[in-house]
Amino acid sequence: MLAIDRFILLIRDLRRSERGMALPTAIFAMVATLGLGSAAVLSSVNAQQGSHRDSDSKSAIAAADAGANIALLRLNRYASALTTTNPCLWVNGSTLALTKASADGWCPEVKGTVGSSSYAYRTTPLSATGTMTVVATGSDGVVSRRVAVGYKTTTVGSALANEGMIGLDDMLIDQNADVKVSAGTNGNIYVEENADVCGNVRHGIGKKPTWGNNSTQCQGYGVTEGNVTLPPVSSFIPANIATVNSNYRLVTCTAPKVPTGCQEDTYTGGWSTNSPWNPNTRTLTTGNKSTITLSGGDYFICKMTLGNNSHFVMGSGATVRVFFDTPENCGLSSVAKQIDLGNGGDITATDYNAALGKFNMPGFYLMGSPTIATKAEISPNGGSVNEFLLYAPQSEILIKNNATFKGVIAGKKVHFEKAILEQDKGYEPPQIGGATIFERQSFVECTGSTGSPPNANC
Repeated sequence: MLAIDRFILLIRDLRRSERGMALPTAIFAMVATLGLGSAAVLSSVNAQQGSHRDSDSKSAIAAADAGANIALLRLNRYASALTTTNPCLWVNGSTLALTKASADGWCPEVKGTVGSSSYAYRTTPLSATGTMTVVATGSDGVVSRRVAVGYKTTTVGSALANEGMIGLDDMLIDQNADVKVSAGTNGNIYVEENADVCGNVRHGIGKKPTWGNNSTQCQGYGVTEGNVTLPPVSSFIPANIATVNSNYRLVTCTAPKVPTGCQEDTYTGGWSTNSPWNPNTRTLTTGNKSTITLSGGDYFICKMTLGNNSHFVMGSGATVRVFFDTPENCGLSSVAKQIDLGNGGDITATDYNAALGKFNMPGFYLMGSPTIATKAEISPNGGSVNEFLLYAPQSEILIKNNATFKGVIAGKKVHFEKAILEQDKGYEPPQIGGATIFERQSFVECTGSTGSPPNANC
């Protein structure tokens, strides 16, 4: 009995005691903590995976767009070489070559890389109606995205005929400016500070126009959305411009008519004491209150600086085109002014007479650079009237200061203030060599799976 009683007491003690409960409690707590921690880790991993995939997706669409733009660049540069027999451009190794269309009617695939992403595109041969489609696929990591871009042909001259002021990037019209031509940009357009536009306004795809501070658009004109292509000056500049040009007409004579052709252009600032031309730097510089009259053809220079109250004149019977070389070839630093016209100056053409239907005017064409910023600044003041065409698709343009401009202004970015831009009735811009170019007409992302033809599900 004594043994039985002891056993019963031991059982009662064990039942009432809490000794040993700490271990299972700690185990249960550890399991719970690990569960919560695992959930947090899994959530973080999923979020990181989602963020990484989102980044890959953005890089892929950017690569696809880059591929389409590279196709456009090549088409614009070599469009004139395409034939009915070889209507396609293809990259064989590292060489761009003409080739036939593939069996499915599309041009062969072209591949490339941009950064850490890759792209591949195919194009249709040029149609009889002057249209072409490019389907480009961009890939980054495990993500691929595909776009279809439609292009149509035009000419450089016809692009300038639609709008008198064009900017590839944003455009600013302000400070009581009066633009009496249509204005268009591939970016945003800002019309501010009592400025007026009496013409159609075009802003870039996905961009917008901004009207502020009493600025208006004249009645009868509209606002449209779309992008245009301004081909590089290199696509129409004469191939032999470096050796065949009119620069010799600006050289100071060392003896009567030596060297040949020297001083055939006229300058009132004094050739011997203050020569306007530096052949080493290819810089044209005029002194204050002087007049330089160019009567040659094509000039090839690096920089033009016109002093205060100076005058640039295109001589009678001449057709003057001044081409500005790249800043790299000219040894210019970033944000260099390749054209700089001071206060009181002007640019005119002797034969320009709208009443007689004569619209010939000097043309200034800046090659610019994608890596070194260049600029054209024209600020004549004094109410002068200026007649010229300024074409600088890779340079910024600033025009200001109470003057009237007749012609066309086209640049990478345009800022126009305190001035008037107009075109006399009957004016048509020159064809600038009549080069055939492509411009973007449509852009869609393909959401379905790839198939045949390449633009299936686009």
